[in-house]
Amino acid sequence: MTLLKRGLVRGVKWFTLFGLLAAYQWWDGNMEGIHNMLVYGGMAFFLGLTSVIYEVRKWSFRKQILIHWATMHVTILPLVIFSGFLPVSSPQDALMVYLKFNVSGLVLFTLSRVLLKVRQQIKTS
Repeated sequence: MTLLKRGLVRGVKWFTLFGLLAAYQWWDGNMEGIHNMLVYGGMAFFLGLTSVIYEVRKWSFRKQILIHWATMHVTILPLVIFSGFLPVSSPQDALMVYLKFNVSGLVLFTLSRVLLKVRQQIKTS
């Protein structure tokens, strides 16, 4: 329960930040900005919530990665598809969004792994 609570707190903090930015956009009369900030807030909420996946010590790293990958597909991917940020007017468009989502996730994962290894090498030397 502690991990869930920690994840919720992280997610709510990020959503609150984007909620404040949405309120500013509302005050400024920017309706598109409100939509964007709320979508980003939803993404930030789910990223904060699921960040605790890597804190479950009894799971192998492979299991953590697979659970992270699956949760991103049921949380972030629908937000990307229904946000309107990328046009989805055909099955081919949906496939392209799906491929872009997976490629960007793979790039971010690889980059973070490389940076983590470099950081660990710097600490040990």
